Amino acid sequence: MNIILSIHPKWANLIYDGKKTIELRKDLPHRMCPVKLRDGNPDFKVYLYETTPVRKITGFFYWGGVKIIDSRGMKEDNPYLVAGQASLKELQKYQGENCSICAWHIDKPQKFRDPLPIDLFGMKRPPQSWRYID
Repeated sequence: MNIILSIHPKWANLIYDGKKTIELRKDLPHRMCPVKLRDGNPDFKVYLYETTPVRKITGFFYWGGVKIIDSRGMKEDNPYLVAGQASLKELQKYQGENCSICAWHIDKPQKFRDPLPIDLFGMKRPPQSWRYID
């Protein structure tokens, strides 16, 4: 089981460049057992669907694990914000009233030479945030 993750091109480029090593999300994939979630899974891929103007799957990264962090009292120099290439203001706007955020660890990102259309993955439209695929 893998995931297709919708992501803005700005963030995808930072992932492929190795500058963004954490993806901050409101939730996480619960279908995987907790050990695999926490510790990572080298067989689990997260495909990146880049939103407008690209609108294609441009590559993937391997699941490197997850940590659920409490963002209350977080400062701008927090290591998760730095690794996620996000400002505190961006994080607060994204997460709203939630006090916790999921830090998905990005492992070995790989960009495709030729981006792939979403229908090759059995989907007619991209997910709002992310979606499981077989």
